[in-house]
This record gives sequence, C-alpha cells and structure tokens, in this order.
Amino acid sequence: MAKSNLIQRVLAAAVFGPVLVVLFWLGDYWLFVMWCGVVSVGTWEFYRMLSQKGLQPWTGFGIIISLSWCAVAFVVGPGAFAFFFLLLLLLMFSIALFRDTPGYRLLNAGGTLLGVLYVGFLGSFVLIVRNTLPVDASEQGKVAVLILLGIWANDTMAYFFGRWFGRWHPFPTISAAKTEAGFIGGLLSALLVIGLGGQVLALFNITQSLILGLLIGIGASLGDLVESMIKRDMDVKDTSELIPGHGGVLDRFDSAFFVFPLVYLYFQLL
Repeated sequence: MAKSNLIQRVLAAAVFGPVLVVLFWLGDYWLFVMWCGVVSVGTWEFYRMLSQKGLQPWTGFGIIISLSWCAVAFVVGPGAFAFFFLLLLLLMFSIALFRDTPGYRLLNAGGTLLGVLYVGFLGSFVLIVRNTLPVDASEQGKVAVLILLGIWANDTMAYFFGRWFGRWHPFPTISAAKTEAGFIGGLLSALLVIGLGGQVLALFNITQSLILGLLIGIGASLGDLVESMIKRDMDVKDTSELIPGHGGVLDRFDSAFFVFPLVYLYFQLL
C-alpha cells in the first residue's frame, strides 16, 4: 500500500472512528439512521458491480427491501424474518414476470435477492445485536463498542502482520494480499481486545470473552474474504471511492456483515 493511501486511511479512521463509537454506544434511533445509510449505500454498491458485469439488478427495489429488513430488525426483531423472507420471495417472483428482460429475468432477480441478503439481511444483525443483547440495558452499548473495537483490531493488525510476516497466500485467486500471518495476527488481536475488554468492563467471564474474540476474528476474516471474492468476480478493485483510502462502504464494513450474525448466534446459544 502506498504511503499516501495509508495516510488517507488513517485520517479517515480518525474522523469517522469516533463517530461510529458514539453511535454504537448510543444505539436506538441514532444508530438506526446511520446504519440505514450504510446499508442503502452498500446495497447500491453491490448492484453497481452487478451492472458492470452486464446484469440489470432492480436497484431501487433492492435498496428499499434492504432498508425494510433493517426496519423489521429494529422494530420487531428476528422473529419476523421468516415471514418477511417468504413475502419477499413471492413478491420477487411475481415482479420478474413483468420485467422486459427475456433470458435474464431470473438472473437479475437472483442478483437483486443476493444483494438484499448480503447487505440488508446480514447487515440487520448489527441492529439486532446492539438492541437485544442478553445483558443489562446499561451494558449493551459497552458490548457493541467492544465488538466494534475487536473488528478494528483484527482488520488493522491483519494488515500489518501480513505485511511484516506474511509468506503463504492461501487464497491467491481471491485476494493475493491475504496471508496466514495476517489471519493469525488479526485473530490474536481480536482475542486480546475482547479478552481484556470483557474483563476490565466486567461484561463476560474469561471463557465467554475468548470465545467471543475467536468468533470476531474468524468472522472478520470471512467477511473480508467473501467481499474480496465478490470484487474479484466483478473485476473491480474497490466497491466505490466514497471513503478516502478505504474504498466503498462494503470495503469498510465487510467484516461487520459476518461478525454480528456470528455474535448473535453465539448469544442465542448462551
């Protein structure tokens, strides 16, 4: 990475990082409004990539459905997801009947649905985890911020460990920059941040903290790899140029789309 690009990344993180921490701490409508912005732009970026490959996703429809999924998650919770998904599937097949794209109706509908599931569905778990954690209401903001810090620790140290010590590239056709050292460094950093944070803030016992750190490290790496796979298939370097030094919204929040669903599943099992 060029020095100028690294400086841009640091400056963008210095500006937006504190804002995200405050919003995750506050939760409620503050986080909901911000996260709806992230989801709407992320959905648009996904469809923009599909369009560059010759598909015609239903961009406006997909953005509305992604936002609706977030609204359902915020107002009702995951208990309504099965009903919402059934309604969405029936609606999309019905709409496809009237689209004037013979030979591509199902491909365009499938691409639209994939964007909704990837950004809207997975992204909605940010709101679910923040607002429905099985801890005291006064502690929910602390847990949400701690998860966010764990993601950042993983992403940051994965980059530096990969540059300093990386030798083996396990996914050369997806992301040649990803190395075994980057994964290990990111995972250890997430374990350290969550382990220490969980104890200092008295949020979890040591076993729960380490399991949570492990899930965050693995989820962040999976989210990064999946987004890299999508970009490689779409022949793009960044999903957009919205955030200086970082690329697009999907480039910046790809880890969160996998981490928060995994955290939700973990808390459901506790």
